[in-house]
Amino acid sequence: MVAGAVVGTTVITKSASATTFPDWFCKIVPGLCSAPGGGNGGGGNCFARGTQILTREGYRPIETLVAGDEVAVRGGFAPIKAVVSHTLNSASGKWVGESNLPVLIRRGALGRNSPSADLCVTALHAVYVDGFLMPVGELVNGTSIIFEEVNGRGTLDFFNIELESHDILDVQGALCESLYGAETERCAPLLRFTGGRSELRSRLRSVASVVVDRRQPIDIIRDKLEERGLDLVRAA
Repeated sequence: MVAGAVVGTTVITKSASATTFPDWFCKIVPGLCSAPGGGNGGGGNCFARGTQILTREGYRPIETLVAGDEVAVRGGFAPIKAVVSHTLNSASGKWVGESNLPVLIRRGALGRNSPSADLCVTALHAVYVDGFLMPVGELVNGTSIIFEEVNGRGTLDFFNIELESHDILDVQGALCESLYGAETERCAPLLRFTGGRSELRSRLRSVASVVVDRRQPIDIIRDKLEERGLDLVRAA
């Protein structure tokens, strides 16, 4: 179990656009802090160019898929209704005008060979873990799940797959949601924090669990993946 944060008298404030934390706190719980280079807006919940999606013909890069192609879902295969895309730009070494920033999920971060290779998605995109959907940006842990740096790139292209109904895709061996619309019924319960205080309470439940375990599913999933991230670092 990951120990979590010890909170002293430092004031933690939340503005309309972001939550601000002291540097020492962000080093302990990076997932609780604002993403680097963030802002408002966002181009959607998507996968980076080159992401491999399991189809009836095997894994294919997402940018090669078109409407009518069949992709693997939990119940077998389903035809694609549409493929949507957007481009994220950078300037001065930061992603421009984005709060839905790219997140890198390292190989094996979600489980054995899940994903089977490093996977880049936007922060609001949900992964499917232990029967729940959870935005990957809320699982950033500084080891196996991290914010994707610009690294000299001027742009980064993203794509997503719309099906007739919301479902789970096989994405490089990881289970991730298809495109979700507000009018669509979710295929699984969504877990997410409602702000800095919500995540802080979660951290405190994790700290207290060594005495009395009252963690909720959202805490358990986050703690488990953080533990796995540390294990992967130690094994490297």
